[in-house]
Amino acid sequence: MTLKIQKVTTNVTPAHFELLLEADPSKELLDRYLQEGVLFEAVIEKIPVGVLLLTKTEEPNEIEIKNIAVSDQHQHQGIGSDLLQFAKDYATEQGFSKLKVCTGSTSIGQLYFYQKFGFRMSHIEPDFFVVNYDEPIYENGIHLKDLVHLNLTLTSKK
Repeated sequence: MTLKIQKVTTNVTPAHFELLLEADPSKELLDRYLQEGVLFEAVIEKIPVGVLLLTKTEEPNEIEIKNIAVSDQHQHQGIGSDLLQFAKDYATEQGFSKLKVCTGSTSIGQLYFYQKFGFRMSHIEPDFFVVNYDEPIYENGIHLKDLVHLNLTLTSKK
């Protein structure tokens, strides 16, 4: 079982979109992010098992992970870590000095995952999910309201 991470150069497939929706239930926001960013897929035997969507931010030296997801049956196998390392390497190679990711304040597993990888919380955006999503989102039995911003400072490979 060999994992390959590659840029998606064709149209986004239903399999990609299903993975993207795992991490963000807003089709409208995903459509916007896909127009603005670059999508990568983690593939095993030609089947996408994970996705990574990166977009530039308004900050000149910053790139953001807008979406990262791994299929349920492939979780806890290191694929998420591989995608995160790929994002870090890609951002560094493209000359960015900061990698950003945002997640819900109730996303306990994701907050642990990003911090374990070296991300640091920078700030919280209150009521982001209340304002930007039509339906309430519940995660870990808690009504998701706030967005947590995390940053990772990148060091050049030069």
